[in-house]
This record gives sequence, C-alpha cells and structure tokens, in this order.
Amino acid sequence: MNWVVALPLGQRLPVGKPMTHKREAGRVEDDVDLMLRVKAGEAEAFNQLMEKYQRTVVNLVFRFTGDAENAEDLAQEVFLRIYRAAPRYEPKAKFFTYLYQVTLNLCRNERERSGRRKTSSLDSRTENDRQWDVPDPEGGAEALVQRQETATQVQAAILELPQEQRQLLVLQRFQDLGYEELAEVTSQTVSAVKAKLHRARLALKKKLEPLLGKERDQ
Repeated sequence: MNWVVALPLGQRLPVGKPMTHKREAGRVEDDVDLMLRVKAGEAEAFNQLMEKYQRTVVNLVFRFTGDAENAEDLAQEVFLRIYRAAPRYEPKAKFFTYLYQVTLNLCRNERERSGRRKTSSLDSRTENDRQWDVPDPEGGAEALVQRQETATQVQAAILELPQEQRQLLVLQRFQDLGYEELAEVTSQTVSAVKAKLHRARLALKKKLEPLLGKERDQ
C-alpha cells in the first residue's frame, strides 16, 4: 500500500512501507512533536505520521463503514484533512485522539451520505487486508475458509450495531483502547463509555447467537 497524496500547490508526498496497525505504546509525545513539525511546514514529518498510521486508519475505516473498496480512498482523505488543518493544530490532546476523531467524523459523514451499506466479502479484499484481520490458521484450507466466514459474519453484525456502539466496540476490540482513552476520543465520561460498551457487547452477542450455536453443535 504505497500512497502518493496530492497536496496543495502541486506538491506530492510519497509514502512508503506501512507500519503496524496497532498504536505503539510510549510514542504519543513523538507523534505530537511530528504534528508540530508538520504545522511548521516540514513535509517529511507528515510522511512519518502517514507511514506509522496509514494501516490503522484504513483498518478503522473498513471496520466503521464495511466498505473495503473505498477504505483506502477514505483513509487518504483523513490524512489530507489533517494536513490541511495543520496550520490550526494545537496539542490539546494526544495525537491518536485527534487522528481517531477525524477518522470517526469522516466515517460518520460517509455512512450518512451513502446510506447503510452491506459488509464486503473478505474475498474482495486485498492480500494485505487479509493479513491484518485474519490470523494464519492451523488445520489448512478448511480452517482458513471457516475463519474467513466467521470474520465476515462478525463484521456484518458489528455494522448492524448503532453507530456509537459500533465505534466504541471497534476502538476497544481492534485498537486496544482503554476506557479513559475511549472517553477522551469520543468526548464522553468513563462511566458513559462503560455503559454503552456493555450494551454494545450484549447487542453483538445477541446478533451472533446463531453463529455461536452453530459452532457449539460442530
């Protein structure tokens, strides 16, 4: 996934090998420093942020929208918005909070514009996408197919949740955010986040009951 993002004044910024989709612990201060360098006009700092987080954002976009075909385009739009807003950036919060908020807002607007979409089949996704979300199974091809089918059904069930529940569940389950981080990202209290996540888990469990029952019978 090598991006070339069109920037103002005819600039083009190449981006190389993507880094892991998991947020790196202990690097928050570095991210803020990089963003402040972007604000000062250093294109290379922006390149580094994209290399670090592009896979995270693509994965989040897919999880939030279920649109594998346009996930990369929407993720590039996230970074383009961040770049354009850089002159106004103030380090009032951790960078990952800022990044996730921009991603959430873009995905919310996209779903409202396009309407509710059905989740895409894993077969339509790129090889790199599969590496992010589907672990290498033991047991050969049959186990791989079964895990892909299960992942598709889980993703479809997540997309059927109310928007706020879906976003909280995705951020916790796939990005390992804690309650305090979730509260910061979504501008809510910790108690509100806990209550909404509890309801989200109950709703998801109910939607997946047929699948869970099928697995128990096998």
